[in-house]
Amino acid sequence: MESLRALAARLDEASATLATLSRTVTATDPAHPAFGTHAAGRPGEVGRALHRQWTTATGDRAREADAAAARLSAAAAALRSAADRYAATDESARRRLLREA
Repeated sequence: MESLRALAARLDEASATLATLSRTVTATDPAHPAFGTHAAGRPGEVGRALHRQWTTATGDRAREADAAAARLSAAAAALRSAADRYAATDESARRRLLREA
């Protein structure tokens, strides 16, 4: 059961890492002027389109990382639950065998 609990702890760590990433991935987005959005004419249009695409993409990656973090957290909880059930079954069997002996 300890190996299941150890694996659950590793999944929790991975979940925490992804959750942090999901909150910080968009924090480092360059400001719109970095894309040349202030330029006149077609270059400015392209810059604004690139900036929109960039922010959309990083926002999507942030949501994906958050969803993956939630799935890893759920898997860790399921592993802990399985370990607890295995331990309870082992204890029940041990008590039954002691009674029968």
